[in-house]
Amino acid sequence: MIRNNNLLAKIIFTFILSLFHIACLIEEVEQPASIEIGSTFTSVLTIAAISPETNNPHHGVIAVLQPDGWEFTSGTFESTDPETPSGNIIMDPDSGRKWICTEAEYLADSSCTDLDTLISINEGMKWTFLMSDVGDFYSGDAYHEVTLNFNTSNGVSGTFPIGYIITVNTWEMLPFLNTGNDADDELNTINGTDSSMNHIIEVTGGSTAEIIKNSIPITFSLMQNYPNPFNADTKIDYYLPMMSDILLSVHSLNGKLIENNFFKNHPSGLHTFNFNAGDLSTGVYIFTISMRNKKEHIKMLYLK
Repeated sequence: MIRNNNLLAKIIFTFILSLFHIACLIEEVEQPASIEIGSTFTSVLTIAAISPETNNPHHGVIAVLQPDGWEFTSGTFESTDPETPSGNIIMDPDSGRKWICTEAEYLADSSCTDLDTLISINEGMKWTFLMSDVGDFYSGDAYHEVTLNFNTSNGVSGTFPIGYIITVNTWEMLPFLNTGNDADDELNTINGTDSSMNHIIEVTGGSTAEIIKNSIPITFSLMQNYPNPFNADTKIDYYLPMMSDILLSVHSLNGKLIENNFFKNHPSGLHTFNFNAGDLSTGVYIFTISMRNKKEHIKMLYLK
């Protein structure tokens, strides 16, 4: 594992979009490449505050995409900010509702779209919602570091893409996900929510995860891409019951064609299509497969 010693950072996750802007970026994620079932999985995130928080000391929150069966056991943060140099990471009692829902939905305790609906995830994965135990004011040059520990005793073996989303505990922060990427870019000041996805870990020992499917389909079918969300590359499995001409295409949500692939006399059976997002912007994209008079599509979330 590699650590950046120049980042004296320790995390509080108290980033706020206050009245106009705030920006925080995940500078580094440190986690093991492999572990055995039953051992403790520990990850360390280093966060840079690009704008100061001077108005509202909200608690910071983090959503961790992890394998089923893992249980969060403990977490701590340390910070270069002198007011609150350390504290604990605890379970979010709202399970992310406050920063995913609108203010009206949250205050009315009504239903709102959950993260699983907004971001499709692979079978065998789940989100755990965490938060700092205190909120704080901090300077724009503050660094924070959080350490998270998970018990893996009830997990299964396999290869899993771990992901992290950070923001502040206030209404409707998800639309600000990855809206800025350059610390020198003025637009980055609206980046109140950041992510770092697809940190692959190999889990050994115990039973093996069936992470794609339990049986081969017998009809024309399209499976969800994996990993999803993805960074740069993702795979899409599809099954053809007979030889046929097919068209594989990718569109943006506004209908712009990104990629078109025509295959004549494509053989029957199970196939995998590899998609690279290249220079595309962060967002949701539609993958469509067309065969004769049949058509299927899935939504894929690309996070830089």
